[in-house]
Amino acid sequence: MIKNNLILSLIFFYFAASGQVRINKSTDLLSSNTRTGFTEDLKMDFHSALNKGLDFIESPLHFTAEDFIMTGIIASATSLSFFADQPVRNSVMKIHSNSLDKIIPIGENFGNAKYAAALTATIYLGGLISGESELRKTGLILVETLFFNGLITEGLKITFGRARPYVNKGNMDIDLFTFEFDQEDYSLPSGHASVAFSVATVLSERIGNIYASAALYSLAGLTAFQRIYRDQHWFSDTILAAAIGTFVGLKMIKLNSESQDPELNHEAKSISFFPLLNHNSVGAGFSAAF
Repeated sequence: MIKNNLILSLIFFYFAASGQVRINKSTDLLSSNTRTGFTEDLKMDFHSALNKGLDFIESPLHFTAEDFIMTGIIASATSLSFFADQPVRNSVMKIHSNSLDKIIPIGENFGNAKYAAALTATIYLGGLISGESELRKTGLILVETLFFNGLITEGLKITFGRARPYVNKGNMDIDLFTFEFDQEDYSLPSGHASVAFSVATVLSERIGNIYASAALYSLAGLTAFQRIYRDQHWFSDTILAAAIGTFVGLKMIKLNSESQDPELNHEAKSISFFPLLNHNSVGAGFSAAF
């Protein structure tokens, strides 16, 4: 996940460093069905994704009462689920079977970041090549969702430093702000579960079919169960992960929907990148207007 985010960041720097990045919602892919050249489509999509990213980063500054209530519910649910961690772990250990051993890999694959990235690329490129703007839009929303879901999930893992169940240190073994990358202390929240729920949320909202939604969320639930079944995560790890993946997915759907309404558009944003040179060093700087 960290490598995927790093690659996306490098792609961002390449486009941005090539000149001034202007983001204007009037030329946003999501508010236009105009078919342009392949290169222009890519640039337009990059600007659109960057624009939504800036909106996402700014969104806590514009939280509504419902947003604060939802944040409180997520925090409370995660805290309360700590009490169920060991009982759930004990119960799941008792139901191990050959049949389940054959089923649960489906959940692991659905939450695997590599497969999610491959699915996203397939959807986006399929829409880009075929000229299907709605398919392309879905792929772009998935890119945005997976990127920010990854940043949040990985950031929390590093911040909390919670021991995984198989280490047998208990569910309260948390080393806050140690900022280490030890996989044994990388439990909260579950990366697989957050990826699974982010993908399920975006595809469910975009497809808009109750049967598809049931299937997608069932797969996401199987992913969460698989992480507990394999003793990789506590129950509370999956609760927080499911909330993060769902929240980020819904937020990105909302931001992309708002971009189509002229009354909801903000003023154009701009970011300028420029070199910093002197006789002792070489660097880069940027300026942003919101």
